[in-house]
Amino acid sequence: MKKVLSVLAIAALFVVSFSSCGGGKTAAELLTQKKGWVLSSATSDPAYQLLDGSQAQDLISDKYLEDFEVAYVIFFNENGNEIVKPGKVVAPEDFDPEWCYRAETSLGNWSFDNAENPSLINMQIPFFYDDKQEICYLKSLTENELRIQCVMDDEDNPAKQQCTFTLTYVPAK
Repeated sequence: MKKVLSVLAIAALFVVSFSSCGGGKTAAELLTQKKGWVLSSATSDPAYQLLDGSQAQDLISDKYLEDFEVAYVIFFNENGNEIVKPGKVVAPEDFDPEWCYRAETSLGNWSFDNAENPSLINMQIPFFYDDKQEICYLKSLTENELRIQCVMDDEDNPAKQQCTFTLTYVPAK
């Protein structure tokens, strides 16, 4: 009886370990998940100097980002197109349309530096409102998190400083 149970236990371990190896997704499959991505945290190192002289280290709680910007849903399509849609919070009507998205908008194209094992992603950051594709370090990409770091040289910033923005996105609900 012990031999039968031992054989069954070994067989069960083999099945579990074999099935966990075959289900891995590629980086592109993880990025292009159907729900899209929403910003969950955004930080600046060093703190980003705002026009009023104050600083923002946590770009969300320090109000560098508007609530509607945090709610944007970003979609990375399989064809390489990057799209942003307004989220649950939409920009007020009196907000300058040049500084917000009220409808689905194509941001351009995204790409990895290496399809098999990417370390960089070329994409547009929605709350920058420009056509520039940023080259960002891919710090984490799983089914539950997309974390990137972008080094910014902002000539419009009063401090004319270089900052590293760390942006963490989670699947939209």
